[in-house]
Amino acid sequence: MLAVARAAADEAGVSHRLDLRLGDLREPPVTERVPLVLCPFRTLLHMETEDEKLRALRAARGLLEPNGTFVFDVFAPSREDIEETDGLWLEREPGIFERADWDESSRTLSLSVRSDDGSMITFGLHWLSAAEWARLIDAAGLAVESVFGWFDGRPQDGEEDMVFVTRRR
Repeated sequence: MLAVARAAADEAGVSHRLDLRLGDLREPPVTERVPLVLCPFRTLLHMETEDEKLRALRAARGLLEPNGTFVFDVFAPSREDIEETDGLWLEREPGIFERADWDESSRTLSLSVRSDDGSMITFGLHWLSAAEWARLIDAAGLAVESVFGWFDGRPQDGEEDMVFVTRRR
């Protein structure tokens, strides 16, 4: 991923503005403090336990300057989404197929993605409710400033898609 990001940055002429690093969200390879930390693509859902999620939230807080902002997105599936997608291969984009296998008891989504060339990857996403995220955010020393339904700023409706904008306390 870092090589792809570097190549794209080189092509766009912005590589001088990037500092790409490989690390663990729970212990980032960063020592400087910054005004903004972004964690897109539902990255926090790759962590299985609340303890791991809390460690990542605390680590993000630790990177922030006083009053700095941390933004991340997560989801909690709706009943309809589970019923409409469970166990089915769906073409999400041309040539890209996804299969969602939902386990509500463990609140885990096993998501398989395959392409027309036959390559496939499967990974797990572990969701929490909005209230559980709010509790972890508070325990991490962050305050929720706002919650959106997506990065375009649309209002959050229910719990399915959640973009949290938090501030270091």
